Amino acid sequence: MLNSIIDCTLFLAANLYNLLMVAIFLSRPAGLARLEHNLGLFAVTLAFPLLAGVVLNAGLGRDGWFILLPVPLVIYLFVEWLLDYFLKLTFRNTRLLWPYLMLYYLGLLGMIGYTFMADRFYGFVTLFTYFLNLFATWYSYSKTGHTTAPKK
Repeated sequence: MLNSIIDCTLFLAANLYNLLMVAIFLSRPAGLARLEHNLGLFAVTLAFPLLAGVVLNAGLGRDGWFILLPVPLVIYLFVEWLLDYFLKLTFRNTRLLWPYLMLYYLGLLGMIGYTFMADRFYGFVTLFTYFLNLFATWYSYSKTGHTTAPKK
């Protein structure tokens, strides 16, 4: 029972994150910087339920993949908060961009894997929202010429 609640929570967090990223990427070409900022700040708070799921899964002695797969997204969300919201660094035009993007996609793919392990339906929904996220990334790039937030 508790496993199902944890899995459902992480499924909801992963898909909410993907949908928030869709909204962020669509807000960029529209010039809605304040909305993008607020959506991003909300998105980083999803680290809390994800981290709670990791801790609970570890405490319950679940298979290692249930513990490991959400970790890259949790780390990414912390890094995102640290760089964009706490330190307010302009890092996207530096060498930090590639490790940052690798961690981002590793986190997203980890959650696809997690949701497929939890439930096949969860996995397909998460895969669908991931592809929406990719489409929104492409759209933002096609309209603005960049996929990351513009310099502040």
